[in-house]
Amino acid sequence: MDIIKIGGSLLTDKTVYRKFYQKKTSIIIQRLSKLESFILVHGGGSFGHYISEKYGLPGEVSEERIKAAAIVKYDMADLNQRIIKMLNSVGRPAIGISPFFLDRNSSFNYDLVKKVLEMNFIPVLYGDVYLRNHEIGILSGDHIMVSIAEMFKPERAIFLSDVDGVFDMDPKKYRNAAMIRKYSKEIVNFGAISNDVTGGMELKFRSMINCRKAGVKTYLLNGNFPERIENIDKEDFVGTEF
Repeated sequence: MDIIKIGGSLLTDKTVYRKFYQKKTSIIIQRLSKLESFILVHGGGSFGHYISEKYGLPGEVSEERIKAAAIVKYDMADLNQRIIKMLNSVGRPAIGISPFFLDRNSSFNYDLVKKVLEMNFIPVLYGDVYLRNHEIGILSGDHIMVSIAEMFKPERAIFLSDVDGVFDMDPKKYRNAAMIRKYSKEIVNFGAISNDVTGGMELKFRSMINCRKAGVKTYLLNGNFPERIENIDKEDFVGTEF
């Protein structure tokens, strides 16, 4: 079994509220549907980050944040159902699961994910808001990936992003950025990479490292070329292995 994370930058235009990349997402889902068994996790892109940033989520409960959380909850469920529809249409029955319903006081309970998987559905989790004490929190898809890796011990953890792999500098800003094909302990500069409400690129990078620490083979590759999944562990693989 694999666990796969589709970054929000692949699914949406992060600069435009709720702009969904229908065609690109469909191509990715069709490629993933060929895998035998997997748990899918996806980011929020402009469905999750736009309103969260505008109204200061996560944070303590306030009238404004409550209204914002309701919008984010709706938007993320909408994005999730678009992906569910695509999986169902290619014959892979899928069930969407939000961390909003997994929160148990001080932790998250993933028993429902296990049950869904055992019944041969594809669990599709996603970053979302949740309520705890007097705060509205956000659990990112990257955090979910680490938890799933630790609990389910899958064969591989595959992160799909909009870059070819891990670089020593932001490749979108520096032409001389070098890709790290097999990460060990190289220094990576995230100072010039913009953050978002779920921690930005540095958190994603740390999540990949933590998946590997959990004993799971971990990979980052460009989701614009989802066929590269088939080349994992081959000489011509383009991406970063942890």
